[in-house]
Amino acid sequence: MRVRPEQLTSILSKQLPSCFWVTGDEPLQCLELVDEIRQSAYQAGYQERDVLTVNATFNWSSLLQTAVMPSLFAEQKIIELQMPSGKPGREGSAALIDYFERQPKETLLIITSGKVTSSVLKSRWVQGIDKTGIIIQVWPLEGESLLSWISRRLKKKGFDIQRDALTLLALRTEGNLLALAQEIEQLYILHEPGVLTREQIDALVVDNARYDVFKLVDALLQGKVVRMLKIIKSLQNSGLAVQIVIWALAKELRLLIELKAVGEHISQREGVYREQRIWDKRKSLLEHALQRIDMSLLEHAILLAEKADC
Repeated sequence: MRVRPEQLTSILSKQLPSCFWVTGDEPLQCLELVDEIRQSAYQAGYQERDVLTVNATFNWSSLLQTAVMPSLFAEQKIIELQMPSGKPGREGSAALIDYFERQPKETLLIITSGKVTSSVLKSRWVQGIDKTGIIIQVWPLEGESLLSWISRRLKKKGFDIQRDALTLLALRTEGNLLALAQEIEQLYILHEPGVLTREQIDALVVDNARYDVFKLVDALLQGKVVRMLKIIKSLQNSGLAVQIVIWALAKELRLLIELKAVGEHISQREGVYREQRIWDKRKSLLEHALQRIDMSLLEHAILLAEKADC
């Protein structure tokens, strides 16, 4: 059976199927879904846990061997099969089909993988999960789905949130769920449960002492050299890979070059903003930078960024 991530809690409250497959490229959602399944299994008496990781040298016969091997400490066991590519190959497909046909008793199988293609979802081994277990496809959250995810997470912490504050929180983290989770934890520490306002979200920006690569980009657009140097110092101390900083700066430089190329044509600039999903606050930062910086400087800067990344 195939279900949406938000349906998992309801399913686990009624039963614990013998197999789950969590697939997708959104790490926080995937991790938390697997953790919820695992915790439900522990409560149901599954005390032993084996982790198998599929790689080039993985022996697929170990899957069934692990499932049927008697345990000295617990009757029920969890097997977590980590399969990053989501493609088990011919041998792996045969092993999984055999596993589902035998359906080992007292064993819960949790398969995790990255995003897979539609052709993989039509495979025979996937049909085996469909018949006996649960398949959860995880997609990046956007728009109303993202806002709903934030609202649900805040409610678990005892918060309601005004609509404009909710939108601001989503925008300032650019939909990064890991960053959102950290911000919500910080709100929980700073504020009593209740209704969160836009002013409180704005204040969080001021109170947040962590400099990150996105703040560096904003400082660049604003021409705040001293602030940029402070942020770079903080990023160096954090151990962040320099390639990430170069990537963020180069991405912004390319956007500035694209905007500069269309000149003063407002409709064309707005088209670029829509295509790149640039929100209003960032528009003002970009417009300010475009007034200060000429094309030759931008082109020189992107060449330096490419050279630094070599």
